[in-house]
Amino acid sequence: MTATAAATVTALAGCDLLDPTPDAPPPPDALMGLLAGTHALVAAYDAALAADTTLTTLLTPLRETHRVHAAALDAIMSPRPSPSAFTAATAAPVTGDRKAILKTLRTAEVSAAKQAVEACVTTTAVRAVLVGEIAAARATHVEVLV
Repeated sequence: MTATAAATVTALAGCDLLDPTPDAPPPPDALMGLLAGTHALVAAYDAALAADTTLTTLLTPLRETHRVHAAALDAIMSPRPSPSAFTAATAAPVTGDRKAILKTLRTAEVSAAKQAVEACVTTTAVRAVLVGEIAAARATHVEVLV
């Protein structure tokens, strides 16, 4: 009986069932930065729209594009980020006139477009289409915000 118990403990130890240390969490998805940047853009547009409602017609479609991109990125993430991971994303209050607001958004879009291009070059072939579409949209937004 003692030999059987020892064999059982040895077998279980080999399976790590008796290991008290939990498995390490998986590393964050390689596109997590792109997703965070997308949420930051949504927050920037929210702040701009709150600062100047005369920009609603121009800015709302751009903001909605970023929201769609965030949802698409979230759907392919592994591991998926928690639903609350980006709910607190807020941009600094936007101040200034229409021209200053558009300049601030244009600067954010230029930076975000570079981020998306870099992500497109380094991502997998399966993800490259989505990330490339995001990069193209951001480059287009730069031109709209002149």
